[in-house]
Formats: sequence, structure tokens, C-alpha cells
Amino acid sequence: MSHPAVLIHRPQRGNLANARLKGLQTDLNLNDTQYATCISVLFAGYIFMQVPSTLIMNAIPKPRLFMATVVGLWGIISALTSLCDNFSDLVVCRFFLGFVEAAFYPSAVYYLSRWYTRKEVGFRIAFLNAGNMLAQGLGGLFAAGILGGMENVKGIRGWRWLYIIEGSITVAFGLLLPFILADYPSSTNWLSDRERVIAQGRLVTDVGIIDNPENDEKSGSGIMRGVLMAISDIKVWALAFMYFTYIMGLSFASYMPTITATLGFSTTITLLLTFPPWALATVYALANSWHSDRTGDKFWHIAGAYGFAILGYIVALTANTVSGKYVSLFGMCMGYSGIIILGWISTSIPRPPIKRAASIAFINAFANIGQIPTSYLWPTRWGKRYWQSFTTEICLMALSLTIAFAYRQYLISQNEKLDRGEAEAYITDEQIVKQSAE
Repeated sequence: MSHPAVLIHRPQRGNLANARLKGLQTDLNLNDTQYATCISVLFAGYIFMQVPSTLIMNAIPKPRLFMATVVGLWGIISALTSLCDNFSDLVVCRFFLGFVEAAFYPSAVYYLSRWYTRKEVGFRIAFLNAGNMLAQGLGGLFAAGILGGMENVKGIRGWRWLYIIEGSITVAFGLLLPFILADYPSSTNWLSDRERVIAQGRLVTDVGIIDNPENDEKSGSGIMRGVLMAISDIKVWALAFMYFTYIMGLSFASYMPTITATLGFSTTITLLLTFPPWALATVYALANSWHSDRTGDKFWHIAGAYGFAILGYIVALTANTVSGKYVSLFGMCMGYSGIIILGWISTSIPRPPIKRAASIAFINAFANIGQIPTSYLWPTRWGKRYWQSFTTEICLMALSLTIAFAYRQYLISQNEKLDRGEAEAYITDEQIVKQSAE
């Protein structure tokens, strides 16, 4: 199921775009370049913490406490953003928000991979991503109410209240998580011995090897070995470049309220209009991932998502009516259902757990590097049509789809080698095999 904190996750990141419509950029005296820097610096912190956080998740027996701490911290930092008075203050807050946020998403993906089989994990990751997508839209609804109804309440600007309220809600979620989440199948105290065997046995049946890190995988040398295994695997690099170009091709999300504002409506209506595209995209993403798990196919379901995004960009470039431009937003948002890529990581690199953890973190970190340059892809001087931006996005999505097709063909060839007994899926030892059999 989806992590409950994810519904708060994206508003914390996306609040900057919502607050921009109601005076943040003016109050802090930010030019377009400084505003874009405030967006991009979040990803600098985000990239830095990806790998360490996921390796921590692999080593600790109580992941719920780690994730609860992370959620609480990013709520506090988000609330503190309300105190920013200038560019420097905002840059510092955004960097540390990204630093803390980075510890959650890849950790949650890894956490799900420790509970669900390869045919189940994609749909569960889709729920995680659906929370992110729905939060984009709900963030607009929250922002419309707060920015419109709390402007200058107690002498505080509405955009500052936006950060205070949503940051406080996030802290509350963090306090609840230890009582909601389980730990791993091998370390959840309230599971009976029989339930623990069943939970771990499902994963053994799926892949053939137990999914429980050995003690040496939790040591410094074991962690380094896992990182080296990840970065020396061509599959990891293919997925990294695929996800890198995909994330760059969806940079519109950071500017969704700004793009929607080109339709010519008031600030409140603009924020309300951001919800329906994300709501429809959420439903499509869940259906797409469910069908992907059912059929075992990844590529064609990813390609469908890419197709909707590219179609949305083309409509945005060519439409001359308000209705046409608004419809284009639905296609763009539906492109986010291609996050099935994350499920492809877990199914392509199932064992050993330390390699999977390092791979998930590395691919996420590498991909989010792309969000730094694309933060500068939407300057206001390119509006209202933003044709340079949309054309760039189309090219990036086409490149990502090309990489995905090449990766699919590579996996087909590797599976044929496995069928002929010319290759091994992964290297293991006698002790692991014995534990799996038991």
C-alpha cells in the first residue's frame, strides 16, 4: 500500500511553485535565475543523501523508526521555510529539505522490495508514486484555500502560512509512522514465527534466494562491495540513463502552476485547475502499473506513459485555445505513470539485497541530477507558449524511450542465455542456499 506520508511529500517540494503565484518571489526579491536556483538546489541536497540513506535501510532492523524521523525532519524544515526573508535563507532551507527528503523515497522503494515479490512490487511502487502525483494536485487545492483565505492573517503572508500548515501536518504524520509501519519480515516483532516464515518464503519462492542481508553486508566492506557491484553492472547504468532522461523530460511539474497560469485565470482558479490533471494521471498510473504486474511487461507500459507525455507536449505547442492548452496538461501528467521504471530496477536486480539497495539509490541519485539543469528550462521570458521548453521535453522523452527499448532487447538476450545455461542470474554461496531451503 502507499506510504501515508507521501501525500505530504510532494507539496513540500511543490509549495515553491504555488507560493510563487501569491508573492513569494516578490517578497524575497528573487529574479528568474534566483528562483530557478532555489528549485535546483533542492536536488543538490537530494542527490547527496540518496545512496547513504538506502544503505542505512539495508543495514538497520527497524526501518519504520528511520523513515519516521526523516518525515518529521522534513516537516520541520518545511515549516521553517516560512521564516525566509531573502534568497540566501531560501537556498539553505531548500538544500536541507532536499537532503532530508532524499532519505525517504528510495528508502521506501527498497522497503517495499523487502516485502513484495517481483510481480507485486511494481503496483506497490505505483501506489507510492500515486501518492506523489495526487499530492501535486492536492497541493494546489490546499494552496488555493490557504493562499486565498489566510492572506495577512495575524500579519503573516498567505505563502508563509502555506509552509507553516503543511509542515506541521507532515510532522504529525512522522509521529504516527512508528505505529503504522511494520519493519522487515525478519524483524517485525508482532509477526508470529509462522507468519515470518511465510513472508520470507514468498520472496524465496519468487527468486530462489532468501532476501535477508547477511551480517557482512551490513559492515563497511560489505556496503562498499554492494556499491561496486551496482556501478559495475551495465543494467544499472542503462536504467540510470533511462531514468535520468525521463526525469528531465518531466520537468514541467516544478512549473505546473506557472504553466497553468498562462491560461489567464485568477490565482485561486489556476491552483484549482492543477488538480484534475493530476487526479486522472493518478488513476491511470495505478491501472497501468497493475496491468504491468499482471502481464509481467514493463517496456510497453512505460512506452504508453511516454506517449501520453509527448502527445501532451505536442498539443501544448500547437493548441491556440484555452481548452486545448488545458487538455495538454492531462497528457503531460499522465507521463508520470512511467515510474514503472523503478519497479524494473527491483525485478532486474533482485539479489543480493545490498546490491539492490545500492542500485535503487544510485539510479535515483543519478536521475535527479537532471532536475538541476531543467530547473532553468522554464524562464518567464519564454512564456506564454514555452515552445523551447516543450520541444526540449519531447526530445528528452524520445531519447529515454530509445534507451528503454535497447534495455528491453538486452534483457531478452540475457534471458535467452539463462535458458541455455550460458549465464547465472546472480552469484550466491552454500550458506545462503541452505538458509533459503530452510
